[in-house]
Order: sequence, then structure tokens, then C-alpha cells
Amino acid sequence: MKSALVVEEPFPWTIPSWAYDFASHISSCDIQGDLGIRAKGECGIGKVEPFKKITKIKYSLSVSGLLLPSQLQLVEYLKLKPDGLIYYLRESTPNPDMPTETATPAPPAHPSAFAQRRLVSQNSDGYTPDPIGRGKKGRILPMDTSCYESPYSDPEELKEKKLFLKRNNLIVEDMELGAGNFGSVRKGVYKMKKKHIDVAIKILKSGNEKAERDDMMKEAQLMHQLDNPHIVRMIGVCEAEALMLVMEMASGGSLNKFLSSKKDEVPVNNVVELMHQVAIGMKYLEEKNFVHRDLAARNVLLVNQHYAKISDFGLSKALAADDSYYLAKTTGKWPLKWYAPECILFRKFSSKSDVWSYGVTMWEAFSYGQKPYKKMKGPEVITFLEEGKRMDCPPKCPPEMYKLMEQCWTFKWEDRPDFSTVETLIRTYYYSIAARTEERQGEKVKTTSD
Repeated sequence: MKSALVVEEPFPWTIPSWAYDFASHISSCDIQGDLGIRAKGECGIGKVEPFKKITKIKYSLSVSGLLLPSQLQLVEYLKLKPDGLIYYLRESTPNPDMPTETATPAPPAHPSAFAQRRLVSQNSDGYTPDPIGRGKKGRILPMDTSCYESPYSDPEELKEKKLFLKRNNLIVEDMELGAGNFGSVRKGVYKMKKKHIDVAIKILKSGNEKAERDDMMKEAQLMHQLDNPHIVRMIGVCEAEALMLVMEMASGGSLNKFLSSKKDEVPVNNVVELMHQVAIGMKYLEEKNFVHRDLAARNVLLVNQHYAKISDFGLSKALAADDSYYLAKTTGKWPLKWYAPECILFRKFSSKSDVWSYGVTMWEAFSYGQKPYKKMKGPEVITFLEEGKRMDCPPKCPPEMYKLMEQCWTFKWEDRPDFSTVETLIRTYYYSIAARTEERQGEKVKTTSD
């Protein structure tokens, strides 16, 4: 399946056309695995060109059945796994027609690939190296998990996609994953046409009022519209002995509890990695005009130590195409310590207020699960903020990441960065520490060989 791709920002690998001069430039280089992407025709379908001399192999945005949502993610994927290419994609082939100052910096490869990629060559068939991440030594990458792509990525399964699920296709296990005022969350299995998938089942307890039931249905209808690797997907709703919301399983638990229990085992760059993934998910929501309204470390669930998904859309709202914010008619049991000033003072919610919450979530993550604002009460927090004060930088937090938190905590919402900007900033930092890791590992390998 090919996917239309509009190149919205010029990367160093962007090639406006396959010109003779550029082809001659490539053929004169000793290039193995360098890459360029060119637009094809007026529809803007992008092709990745991994070069061995002048040889070109064309890729669309669909690789191994994964429909990747952006050009950048396609390039990142092929840097991690050759997936049919002769070489891993490496750095961009310099485009002499593009001034370097106008190009978005090309990210280096993901840190998990560095040591392995240096050691792995072509496999026994003389063609493609085996995929990274599936072996005993390599850690599993997000795209290697069963919940990176949608359960409905198979066209045959997509035909069966419905909001309401049949009870006989759902197995509810006794294992309870959590509980709340609404009821409980249990582990289960959903039987699809071709496969069975592990799921988490949110069960509304009997006796709940109609309003709570309606809220649960609104959450289900909202989540059913969303499909992103870094958002917990809603499989559907089952009405039987109780109202049940069936969602993807993220067995690693919440981010705050994980970091609190593993504070001596999880390095800072791992925290940066997870918060970058949260930024990707929130950028997707922003693009879809969804406001989450409850972003916090407790609502970020882990598939594993290197893969995060945003969950709990109970307070979320879908904005109309021409609306920039949602005005809540009444207050409730709101998580005030995560809320932006305009939410508390004027009940106004937008993607920019989600950015504020993202900053608080970053603080939770880099403080390894500590609670924000210590023992302050809600009214004390707003006074603290109005005085221009902000939480201090957590002890292990890199200065660059605290600076991003402070940007997220800009008092006036109109002056705050959007998630597109936030994701770019944290991605740039994440890849910069990955590059430094590669350099250190390269020096270590060189010293050992000497």
C-alpha cells in the first residue's frame, strides 16, 4: 500500500527532482546506505532512495505492513531495520541545491542501533542483515511489538472493525489490573478474525448512574477515532453483564510508578526517550484537534521500558475545526496541579493547556515519579504560579530538558509553544545525546582494537 506524502519541511535528504547533476554527484561518492528523498509528480508521493553508488531502491510509507505516519518516521524505521534494503540507512546525501541553514537537521540513528549496527554485516545470504531487536542481546524496539501498528492494519480485520463488540469474542480474566470509582480494569483476550490479542477491559461497576455510563460511552467514541503508535487504542465497547471498554494492553504499568520503583536502574536518556514518545502522541492529538485535559505521568502507560503510550481520555474533548479551545461549563474533580492557569481561572482548555500539563509530566518523569508541588493545595499552586514561581529542576534532569519545561510553563497560553515545536525540541535533544553515545562507543571500540 502506498501513501501520499507531502513534504512539509525541508530535510537535508529532500531532493526536489532527480536531476542529472545530482545523480552525477552521488555516483562520484563512495556511498553505502546514505539516503535521499525526492518528491514524485504533483501529488507529492515521497520515495526513499538508499544509494549504493547510483543504484536506487524505492520505498513508500508502508514497510513490512506498517503504515508509517510520516517521512521522518519512515527514515528512522529504516535506520533501525534494513527491512529488505542492502544497507541500513545512514546519513543524508548532501544536496548541493539546498543551503544547509534552511534544512531541518537530520536525526542520527536511534541509540539502540549504534553498537549493533556497527558489528552486524550482511547475513549468510549476502543480502540483508537480520532485523535488530528480536535477538537475545538486542532490546525489543517499539515497532517490534504487537501493539505498534493497529490491530486493524490487516484489511481483512478492518472490515470487521466496529465500536460495539460481540461478547462471545471477549474473554475476561480474573486478573485485576486496577480499580477506581468507575469500577475495575481487568486483563482479557479479544478474539479477532485472524488472531487473538491481549486487552485491558475497563468494566463499569453495577449501580453507577446514567451520567457515568454516558461519560464512559463518550470516552469510547472519542478514543475509537484515534490511531497512533503512542496512544492506547480503543478496540471497542461490549454491553453484556456490564458496560466494558476494551483497550490495548500496556502491561508495563504507569510511568510514575515504574520510574519510582526503578529510579536506580533507568538512565536519564531512557526518560528522554519516553517523554519524546509522549510528545509524538500529543502532537498527533493536537493535529486532530483533540484536547486531552488529563495528561500526567499516571496516564502514560508502558508497553515496556522503551515504549510509552498515552491513556485515559475520560476528560478529553474533540474541538470543532474552527475552535481553538474548550470552555468547561462546570468544574469537577480536576487535577489542578497539572492544569494551566487559564484552566483554573477561566475553565478554558486547549492544546496549549495540554502543553502545560506536558511540562508537569516531564517534571514527574525526570524526578522519577515524585509528586509535583509537594504538599501544596490547589489554591496555593495558583498563587505560586501567579507570583512567577515554578518548580525547581529535578536533580538528575538535564538543563536542556528543564528549559523545555519552563517553556511549557509560560503563563500566557498564546506565548506557549505548540506540540509541534515541543516534539521538535525534545527530538533534537534526544538525537543529540544519541550522537554523543555513538561517538563514545566508537572511541571505546577504537581503543579496544588498538
